[in-house]
Amino acid sequence: MVLVFDSGTTNTKAFLFNEKGELIACASHPTRIMHRSAGMVEQKAEYWWSAIVESARKLRAAVDWRREDVEAIGISSQGGTFVPLGKKMQPLRPGITWLDNRGASISERLNRTYGSDYFFSKTGHYLAGWSPPSICLWLKETEPQVFSRMERLSFVADYLNYRLTGKFFLDGSSAGMTCFYNIVKGRWDEEILKTAEISGEQMPLLVPADSPGGSVTEEAAEALNVPAGIPVVAGGHDQYCASLGAGAINRGDCLLSCGTAWALLVMTDEPVFIPGSGWFPGRHLRENTFGLMASLGNGGVVLDWVRKNFRIKDKTKEINQSPSPGKCSMEEFGVKKSHVAVIPDFMEEKGAITNISLADTGSEIYFAAMKSLALRLKERLDRIRDRIEVKRLLMVGGGTKEKMLPPMVENETGIEVVLPGIIEAAGRGAAMLAIKEK
Repeated sequence: MVLVFDSGTTNTKAFLFNEKGELIACASHPTRIMHRSAGMVEQKAEYWWSAIVESARKLRAAVDWRREDVEAIGISSQGGTFVPLGKKMQPLRPGITWLDNRGASISERLNRTYGSDYFFSKTGHYLAGWSPPSICLWLKETEPQVFSRMERLSFVADYLNYRLTGKFFLDGSSAGMTCFYNIVKGRWDEEILKTAEISGEQMPLLVPADSPGGSVTEEAAEALNVPAGIPVVAGGHDQYCASLGAGAINRGDCLLSCGTAWALLVMTDEPVFIPGSGWFPGRHLRENTFGLMASLGNGGVVLDWVRKNFRIKDKTKEINQSPSPGKCSMEEFGVKKSHVAVIPDFMEEKGAITNISLADTGSEIYFAAMKSLALRLKERLDRIRDRIEVKRLLMVGGGTKEKMLPPMVENETGIEVVLPGIIEAAGRGAAMLAIKEK
């Protein structure tokens, strides 16, 4: 078996997969986040490790595996979140998450000095308030006592790898989320490091996603109930792992991850830069492959809001519990023809429900919310149609439970929607990388 950890922003999951990549069992443990003040969102590095240990403990309670049966460990993780470490590799302060915005003014200053495309053309990302280069300079200017003692910049995955093996290492997909990684050259960008006044010696070793960066130490083996000395594979960023786990592996395949937010990741065979499009290129998990990523911040959260705040006819539940997905029409859904429209920008406080009448019900609003999300998805895909053909959408996540959503997305985008039936795509992707090494 292989043991896999998916270290997310608010939740950490532990999985056991067999050598065929089949899920045996899973368990989870919350990962605490701290809102210090407006725009400042932090996590202690110890939370990342304790969540790994606790999720593994819960997994053992569900499946009492023999220690010797676990032959490798793999990790998928959130991206961009980092912690500064001192000379003895101890955290000097809480980690700063990708939800943080404290570097906004410094990002603006750097973009004025160098031009925003300077960073985008190297890293695939524009500098923003969450960007680690900007936050490093924020530390230098605001917490100089921390910056001067910082021996290493450690991101979630390489910090966990350090706790597992005693070595800091990271793959290209995770490195791409740091804004220090040159995705064209496949290495840390010395010019951007210099801009942030740090050096390559402070960054983790870069390792291919399917290669081991070290072996499990005696201490980690005891904490997780696995053999000491088994390999720890680099793994990758959670969305890239999810695309591999869902089977989005060919050029033009697009992972559509429908959770609280929606994420899209298109497979490409070269880095595709489309400035101002909202699409961001990066290195994928396999050699000579790349991804093009975008997100829709208002996704499943909008549908959840409508469900909680409007009366939805029982027909909705009936369709979603049907064993056959089918292609439900509005009439089957219990919805009459309606002109209701939803602007789903609820998270930005710009959302609206329009054209509503006294004849409309909660079901019409719910249908309109789904349709609006499908149209937003189409609009985002239209931005790259002249550069790459998206051949199919592989949908995973909570959105697959909405039986009307896949056919609606297919109808609005004109692209085939495939439901691979993978429950934990990110974990399975990391497992596949570990199985290959094993």
